[in-house]
This record gives sequence, C-alpha cells and structure tokens, in this order.
Amino acid sequence: MRIPLTEPVSPRYIHINPATNKVHLLVPVIGGQEISTDNTCKATVALREFFDGGALRELNAYKEALAFDIGLLEEGREQRVEKEARLAQIEAYIEAVSAMRMSYSDAITAFLERSSNLYSIQLRPRAQDSQSRVVNPVFNVNRANNMEGAPLSPLYNAMYSTFPTTVVAATDPRIRLTTAVLSAIPASASFVDIQRVLGEQSLALFGLTIDFTQRTDGTPATKEVIDTLMGFGEDATRDDYIDALLGACALNVWETLPTPPFYSIPAATPENKKTERLSILTQFFLANLNVYCKAKGLSTKNFGVTLDASPELSNDLASLVSTALASGEDVEKAMCAFFNENTHTFGLSRVLNADDLTAIRQTFERTYRTVTATNENPHMDDFMILDKGATGETAKFVTHQGSICVNFAEIIDSTAASSNPGYFVNIRADFAVHPIEVPHRNESVASGDVEMDVESLLTRINDEQLEHLPTAAKEACRAHPSFQARHFLHDVAKGKQIEAEALLTAALANTQTLLRTPGIFTDYSGRTFNCTAYEYAYWAKDTHMCRMLENHMDEETKAQMLARIDIIEASGLSYQQNGTEHRSAHFDLTALKTALQDYVNGYDGWSSARDLAAIKVAWMSVGKAQRDVPTHVAHEYCRPDRSFHPCPPFNEPTLPRVLTFYNYIIHCDDSWFHLAPSNSRLGFDFGLMRAREEVVLIVKAEAASWCTVARAVADDLAAITRLDEVRTADLTQSREHLNPPALSHSFLI
Repeated sequence: MRIPLTEPVSPRYIHINPATNKVHLLVPVIGGQEISTDNTCKATVALREFFDGGALRELNAYKEALAFDIGLLEEGREQRVEKEARLAQIEAYIEAVSAMRMSYSDAITAFLERSSNLYSIQLRPRAQDSQSRVVNPVFNVNRANNMEGAPLSPLYNAMYSTFPTTVVAATDPRIRLTTAVLSAIPASASFVDIQRVLGEQSLALFGLTIDFTQRTDGTPATKEVIDTLMGFGEDATRDDYIDALLGACALNVWETLPTPPFYSIPAATPENKKTERLSILTQFFLANLNVYCKAKGLSTKNFGVTLDASPELSNDLASLVSTALASGEDVEKAMCAFFNENTHTFGLSRVLNADDLTAIRQTFERTYRTVTATNENPHMDDFMILDKGATGETAKFVTHQGSICVNFAEIIDSTAASSNPGYFVNIRADFAVHPIEVPHRNESVASGDVEMDVESLLTRINDEQLEHLPTAAKEACRAHPSFQARHFLHDVAKGKQIEAEALLTAALANTQTLLRTPGIFTDYSGRTFNCTAYEYAYWAKDTHMCRMLENHMDEETKAQMLARIDIIEASGLSYQQNGTEHRSAHFDLTALKTALQDYVNGYDGWSSARDLAAIKVAWMSVGKAQRDVPTHVAHEYCRPDRSFHPCPPFNEPTLPRVLTFYNYIIHCDDSWFHLAPSNSRLGFDFGLMRAREEVVLIVKAEAASWCTVARAVADDLAAITRLDEVRTADLTQSREHLNPPALSHSFLI
C-alpha cells in the first residue's frame, strides 16, 4: 500500500532554501506587509505568540512529520538524507528557541536599534495611546504636554491652529491630471510632449500606466487622428489636446480611481474631525517622506524633530498644506517642493525630483489606505514601514505569511547559540541573498508517497504516527496480528489501564498470548524495554496495573510471570535511556524524594541570604526528577479526587489515569509527559506541585522562592515518601497473587 509522506509544505515560520536545504526560522516582528497593521497594544502580538509557544509547537510538529517520513524511507536514499539534515536543523532551532523565550524582548529591541530596512515612526494624534512604544524612530513628533496640558509640539500646534479654517476643495482626477500636465510643459509644447507628460503624470499621480499614443480601440492616437476626430485647427490649445487625449485613450479610467487621501475628507465633516484627519495625513506623509530619504541616503535627519525645533518652519508647512487644499492643488508635490526650498534645514543631499515624488506618493497612498482600510487598527500612534526595495546588509527584514519578519539567526544571543554557534553563522550567510517577499510554500519538500507492506510499516512507526496514517492504512495495521501485542505493551507502559484491559478482553483466545509475549516498547520518560507487560508494571511498582493484569492470567501465565520477576529481583530488568544501558529491580523514587528534601532543607537558608539562584536550581532539580517518574506516580499527582494533604493512604482500589493539568503559561490544558526538547518545560522552566491544592499546579522557576511554595513542598515530600513505602509493600502482594493456590486439606490422606 502507498503511504503519503507528511512533511508540511506550508508550515508557519519555516522557510527552506531549495538550493542549499538550509532551514530558516522567520520571526514575525509585527503583523503587516509593507506597513505594520498591528500597533500600540497589539504591536507585540505576533512576536509574543512566536516565543510563548507558537514556534515550539510548529517546530515540534514539523519534527514529528520528519521523523515519520524518515522512518518510511530506506536508509541512504537521497530524499531521506535531505530530511535527516532538515531534522537536525529543526532540533537545533527547538533548543535555541527554548533558550530565548525569556530574553527575546531585549534581543529584538537591540536589533531594531541597528540600521536596517524597517523604520519606526511615531505620530501625535489628538487622543494618544499610552501604550505606544517605538525603538529608534526615523520620524516622530513631540507627544509631551506642559504643566497646563498644552502640547509642546510646534508642528502639532501649527496644524491645529491652521487646519480648522482650511477649506478642502472638491477634486476630480481628470482636473488634477490636467493641472499637473499644464504645469509640467511649456506653452510651446508639441503634441508628442503632451502625450509623454500625460503618461508620466498618470503614473506619478495615480500609479497608472496609460499609453497615450494609442486609442482605447487599439488604433494610433496621432495628432492627425485627433485633429480629424475633434475637428481641431491651428488654434487648438494644450488644454484641448489634453482633454481629447483623455477621452480617446483613457475614457473610463477615471470613474474607478480612488480619491487622493488629502481630498478624501467629506465636506460635511465636523471641524474637529477634519482638523485631526488633516493633522494625521500631514504627519503620515512627512513620515513616509522621511523614511524614503533615510532609505535612499538623502538625509539622516528626523524631520519631525526638525520641524518641532522651528515654530516658524512648522507654521509655513501647515499654511502651505492649507493653501494647496483650498485651491485643489497637488498637496504631496507642494510639500516636496517645500523640502526642496529647505534642503539645508532638512539635511537633504540633493533636491527631490519627479521620480522621488512618484515613489513617495505611491507609498504614502498605499500605506495610508492599508492602515485605514478597517476599524481593526483604530490607533494612529506608531507604525513600522518596510523598505521593500532594500538590498545588501541592511535588508534584514522580509515579509512572510502576513507578517514583517526577521531571520531567527539574526537575533539569537550567544547563550542560545552556544550549542551550535557555527550553524547559525552559516544560516546568516545562507540568507544573505533572499527575496524581500519570502514564499509561503516550500515546494522543494513536496514528498509524494512510499510503497510499503503492513508488517514493515508496523516496525517503523509508533502509536502517535499510526494515528496520522490514511484510514485504510490505519485499519490494515490494526487488523494485523502483531499490532495488538505491540499496542498492548505500549498501553501498559503509558499507564493506559482501561485501553490495555480492553485489548485483553477483546479476544479471550488471545489473552494469555498477550500477557506472555515480550516486545520492545518505550515509556513516556524515554526508557526502552524488551520484556512482557507485567514485568514492566512490576518494575515500575504500578500496583493498579499489576492487579488488572493478574486478574486476567491463567495459572500457567502466573507461573511464567513469577519466574520472570524472580529474575528481576535477582539481577534487575534492563532498559536503555538516553543511549545508556541501565539495569535495576525497580524504579527508584529516591531521586525525587532527595530533590524535595534538599529543597525543604535548604529553603530557609537560601531565603535568608536571598540566594534566588540556589532556590531555582533546587526547584528545577525537583522538576527534572518529576519528568523521569513512571506514569502511575504522575497519575497520583494529577488525580482529581484528592490532594497530597492530608497525606493519602494510597490504598484506593482504583487510580484515575489522568495526566493533564492546566498550564497557565500557554493558557490551556497540558500533559505531564509532553513532546518537548530535553532542555525545556518540566525541570527547566517549571516544576509541579500538588500539596493541598485541588489540582496539580505549575510553579515556574522564578516563583520557587515564594514561602507558600516551600511549605507546600513539604506536603509533597511526605506524600511521595508514603507512596514509595506503600507501593514497595504492594510488591509482596503481587508475588502472593502469582503463587499457585495451596492444596485444600480435604485432599490430604
């Protein structure tokens, strides 16, 4: 049967260079494409989601998919080798992202302070958002007030003094274009000049490419044709030819053109709202102009700061905008001309030309319409603008999947990179040349499928991977004789008592075979055994699992199991964990008891000395010991019907097989044994505590110094000590259950 490979083509955050097979992790700094669509209180949403679990979830899911595919592919096959290389890189990212979760904010701030192609701007709206924060703004207006509450920004004051009486003239795109063309050509301009300038100004004003040498029906628009069509003689003026060419070459274009932002304010708009709109529009255009000049190397000055430093200059600019609006002139052109008249003041290395104006205008209109398109972005306080034309060393930011992103290798700190410093150097080098818009899909990993029989498939996948198989393949695997034996062992090792018993009773003829047959399996803590289900339960001291298994044994099976546990008691049960061979008669809770005891013993002294580092280390030792316990110990922590205080007798007839708890860090239910890298989560980020609480609680490393935690840990120590004593005593009862029954006295002679 054919099994599809599962490596995702469109994963979040992950881009793969098809030429080098290098994996790039793209960090979403802020939502948006050319301009940020998240700001003020929402500015860090995408970034927080990435570091607060989103990236690790995506990386771990990608890791699972790669592991599944690698298991299906023959060793040495090129496709497998490439996937193995990607898997190693994904694991490096998992480790690095885990290490950066508490320090990413400082790393991002430091990176934003460097020169790049992402520019921060901060405006001054009338109602300011107190959560507005910017790093290294290229443009900003003074947002402070004096003691009486009056604004301290001369630019803001000039606009609010001028714009209330400003009359915004009605504007028509044809009239705007005609006016622009007439101002750009001499009185003696030829017909060809008029055609050329019409095309140039259509592009500059509206971003439209119109061929004024061709009529809308495809025939040539020569002077002779226009003269004949319109009945023009030698007295035809420039205005006549402009109007004729607009009608012949672009008749219906103007009906769909959007109104320019400065002229988009309805006549009935109240004075206060009109004033605010014009103030924001002026600031927003100035910010775009500033970004353009900075990106092109034309000026290093902050134009907002420059204007705020000169009330006279600010008043002149506000008056110029008001005059242009009242007469229906090109406001953006007038403002650029104002800067050309003040090149020295604004630090311009040259005057702004027509091409500059076109580029600035188009970016201004696109970005303004983007941020005002919906009500989802009500704050006009701060934005980030991406220079999509940047190249070379400064082009660090790209767009990917709806966000403005930076390569993770650019922001990683030395601590997080310590395990693989050379790898992240190579990743930066590999990303030195990249598209500004990174593809959403990694087409090079599209994998196809693999032909495989059921028996081979079962030897190559685990239970979790089985669930991802197509329905037909999944059903074929479950119907195979070897599946039940394997599944039974895994259920016992993972504490799934109900599921294990269901397999024992599903086909009674097969019950004893399941109980007697050893196999290879791995428990949640990564220990790999080759034994029977009962041997594992006995080794783990899982009394409730042992009793269930014993209830389904016939006498011959009991005899076999008794012989096996005699060997365990004598020489131990062997298993592998973290690549090392181990052998022991039982799981030993000493590590957890010792960690709890060390914390209790040391807390008072550490607390008095304010040695928070020692408290954190001691608490993380508890967490590391917790992640190594068999499932039944975790079940005791997580059971919903009682706490660890008062100390339970641990003699209940049933054990609720619950492994979940509410993780307030990721705001959802979580599992004790979570698929996570070996240096994160339990034992590295937090430990778990039950004590007197109704449910098991997460205690983060930084909270381990609280005195309430210290008192509660003593309750946990008492409970775990009692649990160990009871489960050790239960082993004697297990042996009694396996011993053959004594002969009845009635048969004695």
